[in-house]
Amino acid sequence: MRRRSLLEYAALVLLVSGLWCLTMGRTSLAVWRVPVEYSADAWFTLSLLKAAGDGHVPPSGRIEVPELGAPFGASWNDFIRQHKPQYWLAGRLVRLTGLFPAANLLVLLAAVLAALAFFGVARYFKARTEWAFAGACAFALSPFFFYRSLTHLTLAYDWPIPLAILVVSWSFGRRGLPPGSPRFAAALLIVLVAGFHNVYFAALFMQFLGLACLTQWLVRRAARPALGAFALALLLPLAVAVDNANLLLQSERQGPAATVRRPYGNLERYALKPLELVLPVGGYGLVPWRAAGPEYARAALVKGELGSVYLGLAGVVALLALAATSARRALARPRRPVPGAALALAWTFAYSVVGGVTGLVGLTGFIWIRATQRNSAWILALMLLWGAVAASRALAGRRAVSVILAAIALTLTLADQLPPRTGSSAIWGTNWRQASDAAFVQSVEARLPPGSMLFQLPVVDFPEGRPVLGATDYEHLRPYLHATRLRFSYGSDKGRPREAWQRRAEALPPAELARALERMGFAGLLLNRKAYPDAGLELKDALAAAGRAESWESSDHDFLFVRLEPEAVPAAPDEVLPKTDEPEAAPP
Repeated sequence: MRRRSLLEYAALVLLVSGLWCLTMGRTSLAVWRVPVEYSADAWFTLSLLKAAGDGHVPPSGRIEVPELGAPFGASWNDFIRQHKPQYWLAGRLVRLTGLFPAANLLVLLAAVLAALAFFGVARYFKARTEWAFAGACAFALSPFFFYRSLTHLTLAYDWPIPLAILVVSWSFGRRGLPPGSPRFAAALLIVLVAGFHNVYFAALFMQFLGLACLTQWLVRRAARPALGAFALALLLPLAVAVDNANLLLQSERQGPAATVRRPYGNLERYALKPLELVLPVGGYGLVPWRAAGPEYARAALVKGELGSVYLGLAGVVALLALAATSARRALARPRRPVPGAALALAWTFAYSVVGGVTGLVGLTGFIWIRATQRNSAWILALMLLWGAVAASRALAGRRAVSVILAAIALTLTLADQLPPRTGSSAIWGTNWRQASDAAFVQSVEARLPPGSMLFQLPVVDFPEGRPVLGATDYEHLRPYLHATRLRFSYGSDKGRPREAWQRRAEALPPAELARALERMGFAGLLLNRKAYPDAGLELKDALAAAGRAESWESSDHDFLFVRLEPEAVPAAPDEVLPKTDEPEAAPP
């Protein structure tokens, strides 16, 4: 690689990293110890990172977390958990830097990789440096990325999408991707990378490869290019299957979990709604119609992941320009072919929108790939790549003008799509909350022997449990994130009979519950006070009346610990709890 190219890539990394740090307020070492998010699904991501740091997430195979799902340990093999090789590597980073700095670094890395991948592909497509640079920043720091962030870290890692677009362009081209060619070898590597990333991105990639196979075979009668596209289309789901082999083996050995199946309605709730591509629902942005975004968010009857779909100013302009170019070519005499990006966009819409192809697929019972609005990341990459190349061609031979316009476009784009800067009050509010959790857990660990088990109330399904009053799902993971010597009852995948005992225990009167848990070896009860109308005071008083008076709460008043006296030789739950003739099931 030429020295100039290296400098361009280095400048891109510095700019994207600097903008991310400024936007997220991560401008000092002290602040880097505070996670960019500490709520809802971010707790789930952080728990995966902690488990990886503790050595429980292998690059392949089963995931078992002994610190959760007490007394048996947690099995994380009934739900898709992607990026296991990446989480395994991230575990090394967690050990080196600590959980929260590692989490922040991984979010930043997602943006940097997206910028580098986009820039390289744009330059391959002959986009001028300045337009490739502007497009890379727009893609890396997109509303999609900031919405996903730590909450949906596997979706924030959308950097394989530009590479996948490159392979799709090869597979549809005249030369195609005949097996044995250098391009096929490069495509093979990209397919493997995509297969070990998010399944939503891989699903659309596989569809494009399948369409390329049909085009080469039926239209061009080109057998070898068709075979190459077909082979890659088969390899992609195989890579996804390898990444999720633990789930497949679990289902094969024990049958599907009772509550794994998702409802068909999710396909409509989380389907792509094209209007959201041009609406900044956060209330900020530069598009003239930005005020319509919050109004839409208030009035929409079916709300999915609002805020993640907006393409940003550059994406919207490229989308409108592509539509105008396609219409002009279609109406020209003689008719000219519409851009390939327009055809790719048409298929993405046909597959992803409410009532589209994904709905037909869902009627077969396959509902795992439900949130097709996440294909907006594909749409954004398509639009920005097409826009960078189109602008480069339009300004060929006018270097100074091109650089100035690209700089203006980048400035306006970032002003439109970068979220408001995270202020110091928000950062230190997060720091206070996680510091409260850490101090509370340390106080419990200081008074209990290593390996002590805590029973968490109320009983909540994992993953994707329902909120209970003010307690959101995954809040039970907060103490686990800071623990080094404790085990918790929460956190094993729902749907198996093994964990059904917890709801039988929860239904017992307080005194009987305490005695049963002590017989099972539990050293304490851990209440999420936000899940109780009276903050758990009635339960606390009942336990105190039953002789379990030692208790204390976290400084933020979210958690209450009640000490128990576990028996030296614990009994199994089924030996202690009353039997029931009714089938075990989670409440509706």
